[in-house]
Amino acid sequence: MNLTTAPWLYNCIVLIYAALCIGCSATRPAPIKDQSSQINKSPVVVVPQSTEAKPPPKTNSKPPPAVENKKAAPDPAPPADPSFRIGKPSNGPILEVFNGTTNKGVEYGGKIGDPVLAVADGSIIFSGNSLRSYGNLVIVKHNNSYISVYAHNSKNLVKEGDVIKRGQKIAEMGNSETDRVKLHFELRRESKPIDPSGYFDS
Repeated sequence: MNLTTAPWLYNCIVLIYAALCIGCSATRPAPIKDQSSQINKSPVVVVPQSTEAKPPPKTNSKPPPAVENKKAAPDPAPPADPSFRIGKPSNGPILEVFNGTTNKGVEYGGKIGDPVLAVADGSIIFSGNSLRSYGNLVIVKHNNSYISVYAHNSKNLVKEGDVIKRGQKIAEMGNSETDRVKLHFELRRESKPIDPSGYFDS
């Protein structure tokens, strides 16, 4: 059959073909986009670091305890020997007592020429002024343990080797190598100055 001679038939064929093409295009699935490149590609979040200085960590360490600088205490005076008793070297007033540090004896006041008396029997082992800061000085040895010292005299009345008795005048009070008239008296045991207060007869 010639389609040109039957136009109605030609038109039907064209409409059927067009309908088929439209249906195919409507049911054709949309192309799938490749999304693999977008998986796990979320933007990286950068957390800025704080520029503020952090305090140093606390420690439990404690500073070493301060060391106190203590002065050595003077040696305690030995107990008074009841077998050795002494008299007073002067009748003047006491100006300063024994303390073992700044004063290792007893200071007696008075006036120039007042008598200085031996406190016990003994012998003179020194009489002179060659020991610095003592002025005119007399030293009496009483036994193998005890000696007595009499300093700042205006005049010594004994010489080395003399044997003297308790209460004997051995010097006169003065101010040699000191700032005032006084007698500096010391009692020594085994060459160490001791507090004589426990040795005086009452």
